[in-house]
Amino acid sequence: MPETVWSSIISQKTYHRSDEFRQMFKGLKEKLRKLFLTEYEIVVLTCSGTGAMETSVVNFCNKKDKVLYVNQGKFGNRWGEICKTYDIQTDELYIRPGYAPQIKDIESYDLEKYNAVFLTHSETSTATLTDIKTLSNYIHEKTNALVIVDSITSVCAIEFRMDEWGVDVAVSASQKGFMCPPGLSIVAFNEKAKEKLGNTDVSRYYFDLRKELESGKNNLTSWTPSIPLFYGLDTASEMILSEGLENRWNRTSRSAGYFRDESVKLGFSIYSHNPTDSLTALTLPNNLKSDLFIRSLHEQYGVFISNGQGELRNKIIRVSHMGNLELDDFKALIETFQKQLSELL
Repeated sequence: MPETVWSSIISQKTYHRSDEFRQMFKGLKEKLRKLFLTEYEIVVLTCSGTGAMETSVVNFCNKKDKVLYVNQGKFGNRWGEICKTYDIQTDELYIRPGYAPQIKDIESYDLEKYNAVFLTHSETSTATLTDIKTLSNYIHEKTNALVIVDSITSVCAIEFRMDEWGVDVAVSASQKGFMCPPGLSIVAFNEKAKEKLGNTDVSRYYFDLRKELESGKNNLTSWTPSIPLFYGLDTASEMILSEGLENRWNRTSRSAGYFRDESVKLGFSIYSHNPTDSLTALTLPNNLKSDLFIRSLHEQYGVFISNGQGELRNKIIRVSHMGNLELDDFKALIETFQKQLSELL
């Protein structure tokens, strides 16, 4: 997170019903449209990314709907867990972790029977990228189902073009490519999805997007927002737009490519067969345990990286390329990795 974002967060004492907040929120929504590359609706919620995922389920699905979700890791599977919580009929398309779904994987499904298809653009648990553009186009050729995408670790980090790719609903969160602390999530949705809002029978209260749209007419939120984070998100969005969205994508890509190449030279292996640039998942040389490497890295060098999750815990490490990071940061990290390996192996 840049210092300017922190400064925006800690300096705000604005009342969330004031004219000042309304003016800021109006501008923020316009900036977010440019970052999602959409001309349609934007809603900002005070909750985590999972809250935005649940919001998408309860607002764009009916109890009698049948939906398909792609389970390619922890977060792809979360779409199914949320749908099942609300007793929505779900079919699972299981993809081996580290791999991305292809058209051939979906061809065996009768897409016409589904009302929504849930996808994950950048699967954070395995650092795997899905070709949303290709899959979305294929799905829309076969069905009128909504294409709903978890883009939490893609928006503002890697190429994501909501309208051009035919994404009907996209969700993201403040703590990834947006360079802010956790606590805010964003739901973007087009007119096709908006039409579904008035025809859904799943109960919701806080996560009711109809209320948010009504409040949004006056540039307000339905509930008390995290005011400091809204200002931080506004500052971060302005910084990204000033840099240029495609420039930001390219910066992330350069850092990711360098880090992957240099990691392989040190003896690591790339876990994903279709890696995303948002983050990298690595297996360690000589069967070194992830937790030992991570703990030593933190204790000796003050560097934080992540372990694997679920079945991948202690089998991989994960390193972010999102946010306020430069190529020099990864050059320093590779040097630190090299020192750490020489001590542990």
